Amino acid sequence: MTIFIKNLLLILLFTSFISNAASKQEQIEITHPKFSEPLVFNVTLPSGYAKNTSKSYVMMFDFHPNSDTYLRGMHDWMSHNGEWPWLQTIIVTPAAGNRVGMLFDATGKTTPLLNFFDEQLFSLIDKKYRTNGFRIMSGFRVNGTIVLSSLINKPNMIDAYIAISPELKDDYVSILSTSNSKLAKLNDKPRFLLFSHGTNVKEVHQMESYKKLNTILSESAPEKLDWHYKHYDENYFMSLPLLSVILGIEKIFDDIHNGLSPKSKIAQQGVEAIVQHYEYLSKQKYGFEVSPKNSINKLGSYLLNLSKKDGVGIFKNMVKRYPDDAYSHHNLASAYAQIGDFKQAIKHQKDAVELADKMQTWHKKRHRNFLDEYTHKSNDSVE
Repeated sequence: MTIFIKNLLLILLFTSFISNAASKQEQIEITHPKFSEPLVFNVTLPSGYAKNTSKSYVMMFDFHPNSDTYLRGMHDWMSHNGEWPWLQTIIVTPAAGNRVGMLFDATGKTTPLLNFFDEQLFSLIDKKYRTNGFRIMSGFRVNGTIVLSSLINKPNMIDAYIAISPELKDDYVSILSTSNSKLAKLNDKPRFLLFSHGTNVKEVHQMESYKKLNTILSESAPEKLDWHYKHYDENYFMSLPLLSVILGIEKIFDDIHNGLSPKSKIAQQGVEAIVQHYEYLSKQKYGFEVSPKNSINKLGSYLLNLSKKDGVGIFKNMVKRYPDDAYSHHNLASAYAQIGDFKQAIKHQKDAVELADKMQTWHKKRHRNFLDEYTHKSNDSVE
């Protein structure tokens, strides 16, 4: 065996070890009177699940067994950098050979498959694992149809829906004929929908149906349904699930990662309005706490360019609200630095450095670098 091959095998072994260490996969079995064998589902737990016993997680379900591999890999990559842009998630998929799809009623008149998901599968997941109540469901082709059926027929089961190239022709599962009236009733709480498709030989027969669904959503979707449409007209058919999941995840958690524009109606009303908005998101949309810090900081930066006093006031408010947050102290220090008050910038950045001592090395170094920067600029200004 050559040295090159030995090294290659070591690299592959190490890569495999790292991949397995990043997440853990388990299986659960559910008995059902219609099946002689237990129904088996894969459950992928995110990195740190066993260690972070006080943390709860989003749950994502996809009904295609092959989705397991790409969802695990994409999630591991998109969540490892501080859960940005994908919050750490428990991923559930059927194991190969799972026959629960036989419960599906293609007429749409009854929903035994959805009932199974709701009453047995998701119920067991919630009991066995630390879920936080927020659920995402994605699906490609017929599974995308099941996603849409879930939205209109069992809307309290899932919070965010990603329907990719769903089969709709000839009013399949009665989606097109019943969506108008059913969608109009879904204004009781926030929900998310991404409806996507491509342009290729496998979707030609669906194009008119896709246009009709887009029209229905435009006319009947309630205000609280945050729906998005994406036509991937330059991509391969088998790429669509991956592209759509990435886009869907970015949009689902956009409130968390990007925050409000400082020019938005809510932000213009001030800090209290922003805090109230995020309380609403926490309780009504996500079901877990969502921080308003990012949006408040954006407002502070925006106001600082208009009024030094108002801008600094916002950052002072942040420190008062979050006295143990290193970045709240840093943002106040940064505001003082921007207006040339390096004495105050150094004072508050020292607080940030002290608090950052409990954080990861990258954050510790970053805050110390800021302190060095402000000290250097202060010395230059004196000279």
